[in-house]
Amino acid sequence: MDPIYGFSNSPRQNYLEAMAGNLDMFSRLTDEILLIIIFFLPFKEAARTCVLSKRWRHIWRETKNIDFDERFFVGVGESQERQETQRQIFIDFARQWMKNYKKTGIDKFRLSCLKPVNFREDVERCIAFAISHNVKVLDLDFSDPILWEEDGFSNHEALFDLPMNVYGHVVLESLKLFSCSFRVSDFMNLKALKHVSLGWLQLKVSFIESLLLNCPLLESLSLTKCWNLEHLRINGPNLRLRSLVIDKCNFLRDHWFDIEAPNLRFLKYSGVVGIFDIEINRNYMEEADLDFGLEFEVDEAVGNLLHKLLEQLYPIRVLTVCSYMLQVIPLGEEPLRMSFPLNLKHLILKAAMHENELYGIRFFLNSCPYLETLTIEIGPGRVFDDYTPPFELNPDRFWTQCPKFDCLGRNLKVVDIKGFTGTRHEVCLLCYLIFYGRVLECLNITIWKEGGANGGNVEVYRKRAQGLQSFKKGSPNLQISIY
Repeated sequence: MDPIYGFSNSPRQNYLEAMAGNLDMFSRLTDEILLIIIFFLPFKEAARTCVLSKRWRHIWRETKNIDFDERFFVGVGESQERQETQRQIFIDFARQWMKNYKKTGIDKFRLSCLKPVNFREDVERCIAFAISHNVKVLDLDFSDPILWEEDGFSNHEALFDLPMNVYGHVVLESLKLFSCSFRVSDFMNLKALKHVSLGWLQLKVSFIESLLLNCPLLESLSLTKCWNLEHLRINGPNLRLRSLVIDKCNFLRDHWFDIEAPNLRFLKYSGVVGIFDIEINRNYMEEADLDFGLEFEVDEAVGNLLHKLLEQLYPIRVLTVCSYMLQVIPLGEEPLRMSFPLNLKHLILKAAMHENELYGIRFFLNSCPYLETLTIEIGPGRVFDDYTPPFELNPDRFWTQCPKFDCLGRNLKVVDIKGFTGTRHEVCLLCYLIFYGRVLECLNITIWKEGGANGGNVEVYRKRAQGLQSFKKGSPNLQISIY
């Protein structure tokens, strides 16, 4: 209040006073605390703090998490000549930054550059800088995912060779190499590695086996777009592996996966359907993400393979499945449900909400009596025109004729829908869940904001979602939220 006239301060004055209070609060912090704040910020965000005040101008330069990413400098849509100029500015920035760096050690160093051969000496200088500062986490990415993703399974030779000084840095704990080749025999010197991520590289099964044997501390292994693998065998004495990612790798022959990992907690696979032989510890395994979106044909025999895969992953509590799996798994010998209930608490369906997926959605709801959270991420998926459902299908009456599943009456409390447009299959499924969800507490509907094939209208989508709020609810505690 104004001390003389008794009137409240203006909104602008209140805002300025609040900002002044915040700045005053930061001014009382020691440099050590400010450095801790900088430590938890991404490199780009740390750099932006230099405009806060004179005191912040140089503090960000003491960060121990360094990220030199040319995408911060080079515009994707620019001409090639313009990109080369921007890339040179990026290299100059990295040179100057390293020259002025005063700290003796760094925790993480990341370098992303699409044309490393054009700046070989500078790239090697960056890596040497990281090694000389006793880096623990080294991330070198020379891939061009935007261009290369269009090529599908096309193989791309590595654009850069890992410098020799890295192999002697035996304290390295995490190493990511994308389109950066290495010498297999020298790689085995890095026995302290806990996390390894390799992408866009030619690999052999013998290397994976040697890696697991010579790096006893390894906890996570990720292979992205790697090629020339005959198959994949993951096992070894006292294996500590907790996370395994196989993402769109190109195998020479049959996709055969032999995985014996007693400490494995997370498995992500993206590629074509293969033969899986998985042994895991039921007390440890928590989550699996299965994406077979690279398949181009519907094979009824694959339904049995997918059924067997789920049997091997029985202990998991969180499962993500793709549209292909929803379409194919009910084509197997068990079209209605698993032969025994799955232990899932959270099921994530990446679906196109096409009628081909209806029996697959039913299959999983019927197989998960302990399900507590259901997430449906609606988006494009490969729909097969020659698809034949396991039973006669009337899409308009499918959910009205569907029995009530155990999870709806006992455990399912949260349903998250992402990318809602209000198609008939979306609305019918949600009406079914709303009506039969006896313990349902939250239905969160996120509207698709990017328009649809017919032009799209966010307000139309929103009105369709709002119409669900008046539908008869099976649970008195259900709250429907629309975003």
